[in-house]
Amino acid sequence: MSTPASLELLVELADTEGAAFDRDRVAKGYLPARYTEQWSRPFFAYALPALSPGVRILDVGSGRRPTIPRQVLPPDSYYVGLDVDEAELRAAPAGAYDDIITADISVASDSVIGQFDLIVSWQVFEHVRSLGDTITNLHRLLSPGGRLVFMVSGRYALFAILARLMSHRVRVGAMAKLIGSDPHEKFPTIYDSCYASALEKLLAQFSYVEILPRYRGASYFAFWRPLEAGYLLYENLLVRFDKRKWATHYVVPAVR
Repeated sequence: MSTPASLELLVELADTEGAAFDRDRVAKGYLPARYTEQWSRPFFAYALPALSPGVRILDVGSGRRPTIPRQVLPPDSYYVGLDVDEAELRAAPAGAYDDIITADISVASDSVIGQFDLIVSWQVFEHVRSLGDTITNLHRLLSPGGRLVFMVSGRYALFAILARLMSHRVRVGAMAKLIGSDPHEKFPTIYDSCYASALEKLLAQFSYVEILPRYRGASYFAFWRPLEAGYLLYENLLVRFDKRKWATHYVVPAVR
C-alpha cells in the first residue's frame, strides 16, 4: 500500500548523509545558512502537483536509485526508469519500476511519444553529450500540460571547470581520494549547455519555465579548510551579485 506523497515526506526520504553533514557544519559556523536547504525541497515542490492517481512518470538516468520511492507513488501510477545502462536499472530495488527503457535520452523513443505526465531527472543532464537534443526529445515524450523537473550541475561552477581540465579517470580518482566520492563512477561529465542563459534558450519550446540557481559547491573543497574558506568568499560574491551563469546547480521546472 502506498503512502500519500507530501512535500515533507518526499524531502525526508531523499535526505542524504551529505546533506546532514552540511547542516552540522552550518551549525558550527563553517558554512553559510544556504547550505541548510535540503537539495530535494524545491525539486519535489514542482513535481508534487503532478503526483495524482494514474500519473505516468519517466525517471531519466535514475539507474539503481529511483528519484521517487515506490511507497509514495499514487494509485494506478505507471513509473518507468530510463537509463543507458540496463544493469544499473536492474540493480534498483525490486518493484521500483513498472517498466524500464534502456536508451540514450537524446534519441527519440517513438513508442512513448506523448505518453508521460511527469518526467524527472536528478543530476544526470551534466553527463549528456547534447542537452539540446535531450530537451527536445523530452518535450516530445510529455503529454500536453506535462511537467519536466530536473536538477543539473552548472557548467561554470568552479568544480565543473576543474573537472573539464582533467581526464575522466584522473577526475574520478582525485574526487575519491579528496572527498570520498564513488571511485566506480562510470559516466564522464560534459556540462553541455548547463548554464542559465543556455537553459532558457533550450527550454523556450515549453509554455512555462523557471530556472532556479543554487550556490553550493563548498563540499568539493572541504578536504582543506583554508581552501574551502577561500572558495566560500568567491561563492558568496556570486550570490550577492546574482551571477546566475556561475551557479553550482540549477533546479528547473518546465511545463509543456
